Amino acid sequence: MPGTSSSGGRNKKSQRAHALAGTGRKDRGTAKTETTAPPPDPPKGRPPIPTHKLTGEARAEWDRMADRLALVKTLTLVDDAVLYRYCQLHARAERLEREIAQLPTAFYIDHLGNEKVHPGFAQLRAHDQALRAYLVEFGMTPAARSRVTPSDLTKPPADPFAEFDQEDAKPH
Repeated sequence: MPGTSSSGGRNKKSQRAHALAGTGRKDRGTAKTETTAPPPDPPKGRPPIPTHKLTGEARAEWDRMADRLALVKTLTLVDDAVLYRYCQLHARAERLEREIAQLPTAFYIDHLGNEKVHPGFAQLRAHDQALRAYLVEFGMTPAARSRVTPSDLTKPPADPFAEFDQEDAKPH
C-alpha cells in the first residue's frame, strides 16, 4: 500500500496500480507512451560458472543465488559478471565475519593509547551495504521485487474484461 501524506510512507505504486487509479504521469515514468521502447530482452539461461575464479564460499553462493534467480525467472546469460562480483563479495564478508568472531574484544588501543573500535566492523558494515545493493539489483529484497520483471513474461497479462467486450460485440 502506498504511503499517504499523513503516514510519512513512501512506498512506490506499481505501473498497474497507477493505470487502475488513473494517476500515471509521463514525466515520472508511470504512464505508458507509444514512444517508449520496450526494455531489452537479454538471452535467457544460466550463465556459465567461472570455475577457475570461484572457489569455496564464493562457489557455494554462486550455486545458491543462481538457483534462486532461476526459480524466480530473472536469471539471464548476461548476469555472469554481476553475479560473480556479488559472490566474491559475499565470500569476503563471510571470511571477515569469521575473523571478527575470533577477536577477543571489539576494541583495541591505538598508538596514542586511545580505545578504538576494530576497523573490521566498519569493513563488515560496508560489505553488508554493498551486498544489499546487489540483492536489490537482483530483486531479492521485499521492496525490490515489484521492480523486477521475470524474463519469461513476453506477452502482457490477459484483459479480465475481454469476455464482456466480446459479448457486447455480438448482435442481440
